[in-house]
Amino acid sequence: MEDIALPAECIAKLEACTSLPSPPKVALQIIQMVKDPDIEIDNVVHVLALDPALSVKILRMANSPLYGQGKKVANLQKAIMVIGLNGILSLALSFSLVKSLRHEQKGGLDHLIFWRRALISGSAGLALAQMCGRHDQEELFMASFIQDLGMLVLDQIDPSLYAQPNVEQLSHQEVTMHEREHFGADHAMVGSWLLHKWNFPEDLLRGIRYSDNLEQAPPETKDRQFLQCVAFSGTFADLSISQVDDDTLFEISENIEQTLQLPSLAFVEVFKKIKQLVQESAPLFEINCQDGFDPDATLERAKELMTLRQIGLEQKLNTLTAQV
Repeated sequence: MEDIALPAECIAKLEACTSLPSPPKVALQIIQMVKDPDIEIDNVVHVLALDPALSVKILRMANSPLYGQGKKVANLQKAIMVIGLNGILSLALSFSLVKSLRHEQKGGLDHLIFWRRALISGSAGLALAQMCGRHDQEELFMASFIQDLGMLVLDQIDPSLYAQPNVEQLSHQEVTMHEREHFGADHAMVGSWLLHKWNFPEDLLRGIRYSDNLEQAPPETKDRQFLQCVAFSGTFADLSISQVDDDTLFEISENIEQTLQLPSLAFVEVFKKIKQLVQESAPLFEINCQDGFDPDATLERAKELMTLRQIGLEQKLNTLTAQV
């Protein structure tokens, strides 16, 4: 992977920390299977069956409206047929990581805000993958979901980092700037460093590495759309839990649609999908998205503004046509 370029002082603090998050045994096994091109379905079923709670969540996901199955999916073999092998592995890894990371010792980080943003980001990543017609939708869900993992790490190194009164944790941009000022690195860099130690696949590392600084990704980076979807997933999460002015929202919507080459008003469709995905997956991840996330209000505002944008574009077109 490209050089993460963490400052030496930051690396020293990371390596000296004895309470860094660590993946559970089943997650380590799944990571190895993800990287094995010759993995067999029976081996996957065997590993997942070792964790009954994990198996139940995967089956519930396979039976959710997200996959539109008319018949009940009763076992892991059928779930793999519905979701796909790579998709099952990605979902299993997401579930297992959340199960372990939710028990990390708390410092100054607001874990309610953290996990709410994680779920909305993951849902947005999956929604964007669907809109773009990608075949790695669950992989994009996972990369988007865990893109802020480095915040849990920094919270362990310095429990006072996010507790300082001048840090507004609802402002992701403000949090990132604060991290860079104090560590010379942000949580995206730290998260990709940790996942590299965990032997995660390269595409996931890159997605997380550039989630907050997409412009720094090398031009020749493989599958740039993957990186764009991860980065924009965080943007949708921020728009879902905080307010921006109308002009900024217009600018963001146009940037996302043009960058991903999506049709006009796709921005609103993504919000619709996010609403459905959050409602379906929040209980499975045991994440509270009731407070601070009003999908209907966010969706209605997006609809209204995008309609106004469409009217404005039509008026400009009519003006130009009349001048010809």
